[in-house]
Amino acid sequence: MPEQSEPKHEQLPMHAVGERGNSQGGGEGGADATHVYTMRISRLTIDKLGIKLYDRVAAVLAELIANSYDADAENVTVTLPWGAFLFDPKTPHLSAAYEVVISDDGHGMTPAEVNHHYLTVGADRRTRTGSDKSRGKYRPVMGRKGIGKLAPFGICKTVEIISAGGEKTEGGYLTSHLILHLPEMLADTEKDYNPEIGELDGTYSDGHGTTIKLRDFSRKRVPSRDELNRQLAARFGLERGDWRVCVKNSSSLSEQFTLGQLKIDLMDGTRIDLANRPVQFEASFLPVTGYVAYSDKSYKDANMAGVRIYARGKFVAQTMDFGIATGFHGEFKLRSSIVGELHAEWLDEDEDLIRSDRQDIIWSSDLGEALSVWGQDLMRELAKRSEEHTRRAKTRDFMEASRLEEKLVQAAPSDPVYRDSVKEAAALLVRDSDRDSLKDPEHVERISKLAMSLGPHRSLLQTLREVADTTETTIDAVMDLFHKAHIAEMYSLGQVAAERLEVVAKLEALIADGRTLERPLQELIEQAPWLLAPEWTPLGMNESLKRVRASFEVWYAKKFGVKINTTAIDRKAKEPDFVLLHDSGILWIVEIKRLGYKLTDAEFLNAMNYMDSLRKFLDENPELGQQFPYRRLTFVVDHIDRLNSVSLSSLESDPHVTRKTWHEVLDSTKRAHKDFLERVEATAGGWTPVAPVIAPTVIAPRSSDASAAAGQGQLEM
Repeated sequence: MPEQSEPKHEQLPMHAVGERGNSQGGGEGGADATHVYTMRISRLTIDKLGIKLYDRVAAVLAELIANSYDADAENVTVTLPWGAFLFDPKTPHLSAAYEVVISDDGHGMTPAEVNHHYLTVGADRRTRTGSDKSRGKYRPVMGRKGIGKLAPFGICKTVEIISAGGEKTEGGYLTSHLILHLPEMLADTEKDYNPEIGELDGTYSDGHGTTIKLRDFSRKRVPSRDELNRQLAARFGLERGDWRVCVKNSSSLSEQFTLGQLKIDLMDGTRIDLANRPVQFEASFLPVTGYVAYSDKSYKDANMAGVRIYARGKFVAQTMDFGIATGFHGEFKLRSSIVGELHAEWLDEDEDLIRSDRQDIIWSSDLGEALSVWGQDLMRELAKRSEEHTRRAKTRDFMEASRLEEKLVQAAPSDPVYRDSVKEAAALLVRDSDRDSLKDPEHVERISKLAMSLGPHRSLLQTLREVADTTETTIDAVMDLFHKAHIAEMYSLGQVAAERLEVVAKLEALIADGRTLERPLQELIEQAPWLLAPEWTPLGMNESLKRVRASFEVWYAKKFGVKINTTAIDRKAKEPDFVLLHDSGILWIVEIKRLGYKLTDAEFLNAMNYMDSLRKFLDENPELGQQFPYRRLTFVVDHIDRLNSVSLSSLESDPHVTRKTWHEVLDSTKRAHKDFLERVEATAGGWTPVAPVIAPTVIAPRSSDASAAAGQGQLEM
């Protein structure tokens, strides 16, 4: 390996000085001189570019594997203990025996090359060598800045290098052997650092290549086989016939895998190939290859979700949406299901566009902005193209989970029109659900019951269309159908209306009482979130909200040593600190106070801290954060005159924070549902609503949409 694979960074002011000497240490056999290896490097450089940038095992391995690639290796073998902590204070004797070994058959390094290349920190190898291709195979090299060699110190304190290279002699290839110790490298920032010379230094080897050994680890965990395979595969976007990486388990050498492409299941019909979609930059068009698509499922593994960006075959960035603004059609589905890989060699050519840790590109650069604009247009196209495929997939998932077809055949074997109408209603009801919610049996059952209650209404409409198209239609037949349609209309509307009327009446009674405490108000808001936002549309609480509630409460307790409760329904024994709700990608903290209460500064700041903690939790857990990209805080409290000017200003200026009084909640609910309630009252004359077959707050029609649809003889959900 002529040098480590290097992440981007500015030229470092401190550099290594190398020379050949003849008085320090000694090798055995073959060489007439020993070597002095010298490195001059600042403590800050090692700390910031080694320890701080590379704190995961897979990231370190990726740098060393890339280094082998640049050295024209055809075979690389990585040996390490899978699924183990490299250092565990409970078992120090076991940890001391662990070793990570990376061996390759590349062209290797002579002692002079070690000094002038490997121990030179921060020099641009492409400028120094005059080429961006490897020595023998002319591969586009991945390394550039000369700082990737510090990567191993992110997980260990000792790095041993054994490398044989140069021209072949009668004795073989001249060997370099040196050992770097992190404590000694950090001990004195003024003097040159002389690595320890190994016993093989100056000897000769039959073959060329390099072996790197890592020892004396920090408390870092090696992923399991599947995790490690995914993490490494995600970092390399290349396939070559002369390139093979084998990863072995040192705890059981019979266990191994060959590094390959990341396997991702794509949804049929959603893949967009990028080869004919160059990025426009000024008057030129920059080539890209790869694809974007929807995944067949929402990947929780961060390595598989989103679009991975590569330059020269190595990972440089990952994006979920190219920074596209909110508000476009299909955005929530896209952010939870988008996958892909993009190759753009020009990101790593003349201009330095890659961040030092190779985990992102500099989006604010001119080329970065051009790529961002190009990607945002692509996202809009993908969202539009994939919408119908996504709906069909969710309908298929629902039909399998609910066994609705089987139930309908049993319930109405001789009425295919009814069966088709129920299935159509079900498809409409699940079209905006996230696919994870369809794994919740209770949620699926609620949709099934609601679809079956809407079925009679929709089937009558279809029958009426068919009758109107026949030449045998009589006025008596049409009038009979209208009469049946009116009965079905009241029945379908009654399923939704009965619970909604009950909730509004209950809220009126609680407010009229004037002495209502927080608990009943919290429970009512949690059962009927449409009281705060009449456009609320989710079909009840699904598994996603349950999961994020439980995970956030555990995280908060570990982080701050305080247990919190985020629901007023599930745990009667403990008052909630706040109520956590959700709606189509939004997580909503609702701070509810009793009637007539005056909010204090301490309570305001406490709620804001909850909001900040929720954001941090979701940032640290991207698999949940991707499902809920927006977070809001609402205070339901009658008075805020006790707040100081700073709190008032924050409340008024923050678009993610709102406040409502209880009378405002009731008035806005009545106004938003005015047409709906009037229609219910009009159709309910002389009629007793049917007992609802669905749970409270199972569905919330959008303001007047329900009544308008009902007036047309159709209730669209």
